[in-house]
Amino acid sequence: MIELTQIGAQLIFIGIVFFLAGLIQGALIPTVKNSRMALSGHLTAVQCGMALAIFGVIWSLIELPLSLEIFVAYGSALGFILIWLGITIASVTGASKALPIAGVGFSATVTTEFTVKIMVRTGSLLSLIACTLLAFGLLPILR
Repeated sequence: MIELTQIGAQLIFIGIVFFLAGLIQGALIPTVKNSRMALSGHLTAVQCGMALAIFGVIWSLIELPLSLEIFVAYGSALGFILIWLGITIASVTGASKALPIAGVGFSATVTTEFTVKIMVRTGSLLSLIACTLLAFGLLPILR
């Protein structure tokens, strides 16, 4: 049976706030330097917000050591937020090196490009590791 845990409740809250930020960002798409990148940021926030809320709902089904459980919960949240922040900064500044499809035709300072690249890559790696561990933590429900 699914029950709400403290970590699960926190993930639901973070996810809903993240989802709300994505909705607000959607309304602001026309106001930024690169609207394609802003659309990517909007979609990232609403999708990752929903994912975090779902993680929170199913959290009681996950069987991992406490230290890994904490890493998975907050690592996935942090990873998703870093990706979104990187994309959002890119939409405002015109950075395009880390996300060349949405960034075609735009550029920013070397420092901004580097910052966005680090945020997106770190967030991607962190969320990939956390979500992989989450999948392993859910394997016992298949028994």
